[in-house]
Amino acid sequence: MTGFSLTGCTARDRLEIADFQDSLWRGGTAANLAYMDWKYGANPYLDDRYVTLAREGRELVGMVGVFGARWEVAGERFTLPCLTDTVVAPRYQGSPLFRILTDEVVARLRADGVPWLLDFGDQGAGPAMLMNGWRPVGPWGQAVLKRAKPLVADRPWHELSAVRGASSGLVVRPLEAVDAEAMAGLVDRLPAGNGLRPVRDAGYFRWRAANPLARYFHLVAGDGPIEGYLIGHRSGVDTDDGGTPTTIVDCEATSDAVFADLVTAAVEQLPGAEVLMWVRDLPAARVAALRARGAELDEPTGLFTRDMYLPNLMIRATGADVPRALSSIHGPDMWNLSGVSGRAWR
Repeated sequence: MTGFSLTGCTARDRLEIADFQDSLWRGGTAANLAYMDWKYGANPYLDDRYVTLAREGRELVGMVGVFGARWEVAGERFTLPCLTDTVVAPRYQGSPLFRILTDEVVARLRADGVPWLLDFGDQGAGPAMLMNGWRPVGPWGQAVLKRAKPLVADRPWHELSAVRGASSGLVVRPLEAVDAEAMAGLVDRLPAGNGLRPVRDAGYFRWRAANPLARYFHLVAGDGPIEGYLIGHRSGVDTDDGGTPTTIVDCEATSDAVFADLVTAAVEQLPGAEVLMWVRDLPAARVAALRARGAELDEPTGLFTRDMYLPNLMIRATGADVPRALSSIHGPDMWNLSGVSGRAWR
């Protein structure tokens, strides 16, 4: 396929991108611009240098975004770029344009010595990605709570009542805004566990909560210092009775009892028709707590057409030199994903 020019993203492209991406972002021009500035301009780990556009003549016909995420393992930290916001013009859907764009990104990463590109979404492109050198780490299961009737919020989140947890005895309360320092402090106090996990420092928590196209719901248990937190996420452009699920994107606790109380408050108060949470790296007792509160496990079956809709992580090597600490990155045991969901960055 010929006739395309591939370029980076400049300030002159912003308005055109905001309109082009509206089929995905759905926020309208002003909100889409704010989202683009948040995701790429305000990202604490990587700027927009790898965002790649495809033009046919002067017309924008394709885009892939790349933003930064920071990970840590064995005392070392790494910034790994993540593919996102992949859109091509309707007449080129199913064409090689998506591959052409991602190949360009991979080539630019390789030239800069970046060894890996990650992708947590885009299930529809999964088969094409597998044929183009991507390798999966998943899929994995998730706990899904389906309500007979959507829970529609009738007041701001922070105005909901605090409750005393039946398991831990701690007060569980909603927050008006993210308490980034308290949450980062709890992560630091807890055992790091094994595997590559997302860095959750105060800067990360603040950045994520500032997403202008998302609604975040923060719960904490205890006080001075907190003993647990839970973060729910919902699309900011969907109504509470819409089809998009509400996702528990992160939950940390000093004990199984605190975790159970946070989950209880979440399933009773989070809006939406469906609440889900990844269970890939949760201890058995915490998976049991989710099931005890009405969630069902949606687990891999081994059938590709069925499992392609489950959470997954796709990884593509760029050909650059690989740090020793990341030499086993394709192995499922290399990863600890309990602190992140793909929706955490949307």
